[in-house]
Amino acid sequence: MKTYVLKFEAPLPSDMSASESTFYDHFDGLLAESFGRLLLTVYMEGHPNGAMAAKCAAFEIEKHLNVMVTRIDRDLVDAAEIARRIDRSRESVRQLVQGERRKGQPFPTPIGSPNGKKIWEWAAVNEWLRHNVPEVADLEFGLSRDEMVIVDNWLLRWGNLSREQHVGLEFYEITAPVGLQSELHARSGRVTKAWVNSWNRGSQVVRSGPLSTTQSH
Repeated sequence: MKTYVLKFEAPLPSDMSASESTFYDHFDGLLAESFGRLLLTVYMEGHPNGAMAAKCAAFEIEKHLNVMVTRIDRDLVDAAEIARRIDRSRESVRQLVQGERRKGQPFPTPIGSPNGKKIWEWAAVNEWLRHNVPEVADLEFGLSRDEMVIVDNWLLRWGNLSREQHVGLEFYEITAPVGLQSELHARSGRVTKAWVNSWNRGSQVVRSGPLSTTQSH
């Protein structure tokens, strides 16, 4: 079973001390303040993919801390930070980046190079290490770049729309391709109707309700 390590950004709470106490009572992870923002690292198991794990974690964080996470933290690293995390020399990391030590899959493309310093997302680097230098890779899985975009978009909608509107949008996105497929196979309506019946529980959806209302996933 995969364990996902999820890193979120959120506004600073009014009582940081109380939030820390509550966080460590309910989560396996780390809570920290950085440059006027709250950073939350949460470990989650039992989910089929990273996006669903992140959504569940966001619900849990709001439920216990009364804090709405705003986005995924990209956890950016340079070569020096990679060397520190995998306990290798900077020269060793340089050789990995340049492909001098491993002839397999190319090292991930950096997302930027401010002032000539290459920057990567740690999740992408760790996934590469998992396949090419497994002895130094973290055991936990991070979100792919596509999953980060999906979760950030979901968080934006979650924070700006009512729960009913949000669930409605997700329902439309899920059922639209199903409806199209049904039409192409001359079965228009039957599959969509089944989805509508299974999702038509608006009266049970409450903004501050328990995590059991996860049909919005």
